[in-house]
Amino acid sequence: MKHSFLIICLVTTMAQDMLAQHHSNTSNHKQEKTTIPDFNHALLLETRLDTTANVSVGDLDGDGHLDILLVKGRHWPIADRVLLGDGAGGIRKAYNLSNISDRSYAGGLADFDGDGFLDVAVSNDAPDKKLIYLNDRKGNFTIGSEFGQPEWSTRNLSIADINGDGFPDIILANRGDVGRTANNICLNNGKGQFGADCISFAPYPATTIATADFNKDGFVDLIVPHRDSGQSYIYIGSQDHAYTDNYRIPFGPADATIRVAAAADFNGDNLPDIVTVDEYKGVHLYFGQKDQSFSAGISLADAKVVPYALTIADLNNDHKPDIIVGHIKASSTIFFNDGTGRNFKAVSFGDAKGTVYGFGIGDFNEDGIPDIAVARSEAENVLYFGHTKAKNKK
Repeated sequence: MKHSFLIICLVTTMAQDMLAQHHSNTSNHKQEKTTIPDFNHALLLETRLDTTANVSVGDLDGDGHLDILLVKGRHWPIADRVLLGDGAGGIRKAYNLSNISDRSYAGGLADFDGDGFLDVAVSNDAPDKKLIYLNDRKGNFTIGSEFGQPEWSTRNLSIADINGDGFPDIILANRGDVGRTANNICLNNGKGQFGADCISFAPYPATTIATADFNKDGFVDLIVPHRDSGQSYIYIGSQDHAYTDNYRIPFGPADATIRVAAAADFNGDNLPDIVTVDEYKGVHLYFGQKDQSFSAGISLADAKVVPYALTIADLNNDHKPDIIVGHIKASSTIFFNDGTGRNFKAVSFGDAKGTVYGFGIGDFNEDGIPDIAVARSEAENVLYFGHTKAKNKK
């Protein structure tokens, strides 16, 4: 019998959930009017300026309210932080994930050991160990396992059940030298334990890998954007979960420098599309086509303001995926989707400090409107609360 598990990771779970929700609700909401929220009200999550690399969102202590994991370090050893939410938009307690300071890039949340509570997988740059932290069911964490090799130049991770055994596995994006690096899949043994013997695939540098099922065969496909001037591919999943170069689909330019890619159905044709942020080319959308190829890129924004972070969420509750982009030394941008995938209303929020490295989306004050947690390097980490005038009148 398969074990159910919870996953809260970079952009992929939310995107896939919205795909299903969008198609099941489209007919009921065609005439529904929606109000675009603003994100003018903010809460500083910390006052210190760190090299924060990412933020993850989930209920870590089992009280029914959303909490935050701030992952810190990148190339410099810093302790990761847990921030427990109070359900009203405040932080009631904050503490270090552990007493270890390391070069962290991402903290994926999932129930790795099957006890019903969210655990943490932390991806670290070389030479630090990549670590699984198990939850004591109260939001306190102890090391349960290592995964992968410390010498890998790992950036972000994503989480999915690769081999279909009901347990969450880990996909690592490694940014090594071109021609001398590969990305890796580390399989869960069913007890929240991993090893160094991982599956190598996609022999080129990446900083993020997203998941989707493009051909709807029930197997996880992996979106691997090229980070350092090369061709990006989708690696198609199969029963043997080998992810070989013989079974992959190209997307985007042949000289891509994509930091993040994510998938959702932006135009309502029941085919997953891909959105990317490329620090030299800007923000582009690639439409999925019936022959499983992808269209040429449609530009949503150029790179005059350098894009660096990306996630997908339905921020105005219209059952259509919107795009959130973070930048280097510029305010962030939400691209509100009208459902065609070709018309977006761009709305800026936040200040121009630092570099945005990641987003976490959730309703922290439980008012029915999604909020945005922003992880920044060389600037404060901030929680922006969604607000609409219509909500105010109720």
